[in-house]
Amino acid sequence: MDKITKLGIIKCENYIQENLYNAVKTVTEKTDFPDVSNKTVLIKPNILMDSSENSCITTNPELLRAVIKIVKEKGAKKILVGDSPGLHTSSFNAEKCGIKKICDEENVLWSNFLNNPKTVLIPNVNYKLPIAKDVLESDIIIGISKMKTHQLMYLTGCVKNFFGTVVGLNKSACHMAFPNRDNFSKLIVNLHEFIKPSYSFMDGIIAMEGPGPANGNPKAAGLILGSENDYAVDIAQAIICGYKIDQIPILHYAKIINILPEKIDCTILDYNNLIIKDYKSIPIRKKTKLISSLILPFFTRNKYLKREKKLTCPSFNLNNCKLCLRCVNICPAKALSLKNKEIELDTDKCIRCYCCHEMCPHNAIYVKSN
Repeated sequence: MDKITKLGIIKCENYIQENLYNAVKTVTEKTDFPDVSNKTVLIKPNILMDSSENSCITTNPELLRAVIKIVKEKGAKKILVGDSPGLHTSSFNAEKCGIKKICDEENVLWSNFLNNPKTVLIPNVNYKLPIAKDVLESDIIIGISKMKTHQLMYLTGCVKNFFGTVVGLNKSACHMAFPNRDNFSKLIVNLHEFIKPSYSFMDGIIAMEGPGPANGNPKAAGLILGSENDYAVDIAQAIICGYKIDQIPILHYAKIINILPEKIDCTILDYNNLIIKDYKSIPIRKKTKLISSLILPFFTRNKYLKREKKLTCPSFNLNNCKLCLRCVNICPAKALSLKNKEIELDTDKCIRCYCCHEMCPHNAIYVKSN
């Protein structure tokens, strides 16, 4: 008999705390929420950068508050909240996005992921990464992702949210080691399987469409999703946003290695009836075959990278650029530099990972459709 995975999707039109709490409570009651009693629980929101909650880049802080309240009521011994943004400095504390305020008001601990991370070997990819200490030592890990588009991965959801357990600029280096969608998906999925979160919510009340994950536009979707299986939530997100499962690289790879849920029971609302017909998605690039995208690059890397360079390079809007140099600092290929008070791109070095686009806080970088 096929294993049934419970998925809760509920309508919630705003971030009013009473509505959020009731929605989150209903989702947890209709799904297999973990037993958190007398346990240390780490809640991992999505904080790409410490930007205003109105930008819809990060998990909304009031949704985090609702989750904290539920976890408290269920008897957690200790609650931690933490994440590592793309450019993680020692002073980062999630203040601008409102998450620090929630931690203070709810009397839970902020976990600085830079403190004593442990380097671990990620199975099946033979790659070492420094993972936050509290992630490795917590009894229960709960994610709260944001429903968003993503230039490289088309969508960023619950599974990719745990890329933020890798500390600091080490995330940027991963794009050099795994330099295309399929390779990067293999890393993300195997990292997720190593972390093994217990449950995830998705903030789809105000989602992001267009050139996400940082420079897209707010899109009212009015949904909260939750499940003990992150892939179930990401499958629902893909369908709701107008994609097929095999078009999303992370889900495609997870399907190949046979770890997608066997059967999903939509306990409240069915995602097939929630498709957003006018959702502005990232255009799909023609998919490469698995053997050529996951295996051959290790033997024919130069030829492979040459092929990848046919993809669209990031472009720069100099009128918006404030010369904050985030793009220069995050670029794993060192393809960006400051010359004559302008950002200059070396297209031969560029690996088309779009990290610069992700981290630009001024909407000065864009990616044209290929």
